[in-house]
Amino acid sequence: MTSTGSGALTGNTVPRRKLEARMRKYRGVLVVANAEEAMELDEVAEFIFKKIDGERSLAGIAGILSDTYDIETDEALADIIGMVGEFVEFGVVEADA
Repeated sequence: MTSTGSGALTGNTVPRRKLEARMRKYRGVLVVANAEEAMELDEVAEFIFKKIDGERSLAGIAGILSDTYDIETDEALADIIGMVGEFVEFGVVEADA
């Protein structure tokens, strides 16, 4: 039911954070964690992670990212698909295939 990598993700995918995922700001950096390990997020990864709400599609998030960082929507979507794929593999986000 959930995808295991960025290959199954599309602009229509609606990701959501897993309930067991934890996040905390540490020394100005957002850190997300699964049950066993943590991942530090850069500015763009943090932006993407915070927009994942179980309602917005990846294309919707790409539009917001595109407007905020003044980049092409297609480029934003490709970046988001890759990053969300990493979140899925890390175990902090789930997305229906």
